[in-house]
Amino acid sequence: LTIDEADTYLFWVRPDGPTHWTPHANNHVLNSMLMRLSTSIFGASAIAIRLPALIGTALYLVAAYCLVRLLSPRRLLQWAIFACLTCNPFVMDYLVAARGYSMASAFLLWMVVIAARYREGKSELWRTCALISAGAGLCISANFSFAIAAGLTALGLFVWICRERRREYLRILAACVLPCLAVVYFIAGSLILTWPKNQLNWGATSLIETIRSLVHACLYQPSEYLLHPRLRHYFVHFGTLLYPILAGLVVWRVAMLLLERPAKDDEARVAGPVAIVCGLACLGAIVCHEFLFLAYRIPLPLDRTALWVALLFLAAAGALACPRLPSLAGRISGGVLTAILVLVGCYNVGCLRLTYFNEWKYDADMKNVYAVLASYNHSYRVTKVSTNWRYVSALNCYRLMSTHETIEKIPDAPSVAEEYPAGYQAYVVYYPVDQDFVKRENLQVAYHDEFSGAAVAIRPEILKQ
Repeated sequence: LTIDEADTYLFWVRPDGPTHWTPHANNHVLNSMLMRLSTSIFGASAIAIRLPALIGTALYLVAAYCLVRLLSPRRLLQWAIFACLTCNPFVMDYLVAARGYSMASAFLLWMVVIAARYREGKSELWRTCALISAGAGLCISANFSFAIAAGLTALGLFVWICRERRREYLRILAACVLPCLAVVYFIAGSLILTWPKNQLNWGATSLIETIRSLVHACLYQPSEYLLHPRLRHYFVHFGTLLYPILAGLVVWRVAMLLLERPAKDDEARVAGPVAIVCGLACLGAIVCHEFLFLAYRIPLPLDRTALWVALLFLAAAGALACPRLPSLAGRISGGVLTAILVLVGCYNVGCLRLTYFNEWKYDADMKNVYAVLASYNHSYRVTKVSTNWRYVSALNCYRLMSTHETIEKIPDAPSVAEEYPAGYQAYVVYYPVDQDFVKRENLQVAYHDEFSGAAVAIRPEILKQ
């Protein structure tokens, strides 16, 4: 378990009172509600805590599968788009973490799928509008950082549907708005109405910083276990070119589609509107966030709060590759874009990992760290533990889930990580930063994981008792 997952459980899920209604940036209200339900039924465990996120993952995978089947019948292109949407290391991290990102991603993608199914004649108008609207409400309730992107995506889909059914604008608008408002009000209304201004304080200060964080996360990290050294060398050194090339090809492809009429087939009928809606929603949301930053100094999306950018951009890029153009240049643009999507998909598969999150790599070994503390608790009656700020929540969470140890509640870490309080029997330190403290206090390192940097240091006199 990681620091953010543990904080969610400790503050918004485990307390007896209805703390999941607390307005806080860490509280993804729909996820917290479902996490409270899953842990009350199955008890607290890593799986139960992550169960709502995993349900969101299942919904997301099904949505991605349905979308690629609707966009194109070509198997290679289907695989490429699916691999870009699902195996992307940035996306996959937040499909697993016990936060609201997986459900928000799933509902955002389902909105597009539902509209595409209507375009294919596989759904009724009013049902389509109501489902898209409810999907937008659930997406916003799952994660507020998706709010603007979800709203603009719903708006784009509304315009798309209105082009198909003229003279019914007001009825369509009501069907597209009322379910969303109802869902948001009943799930997250109290949080929104009482939201404190000081919660919106984390993010980027420029679009360049936002884009760099996204590219870095989407390229992290080719696996030395899946790729032999020479192939991994190519992935590491040339992978950084993939997304700039993909962005350039997207611009070229858009220009070709504006200059030429695509062939009137199933691919163009669905893929064209999907590309327009996803692309314009992504650009529009970025512009809105930039306005909020310039006007109200609300930080721009950064890393995980910009996850919707990756989803909408990849969906738009995949949809752009689908229509067939009559000219040679048009066919070349589609073929090259497809080839880059295949390369991105292969890169994503080469980055698959199971044991740690990019953002919370320092928490990768918390289960073993707690096992060491538990062993010293049973053997040497170690009950007082102080830790680096990176580990407080995760270890307290394991302590509560175990119930077999007498370790006291681990206090909050000091404001300066290197200044640990005196008088504790054991310390869990971030060794790359805190090794001087370990040496100064003459502590004995009982456990050290070089990968995560976590170490357990014990006072030697404890071992003599």
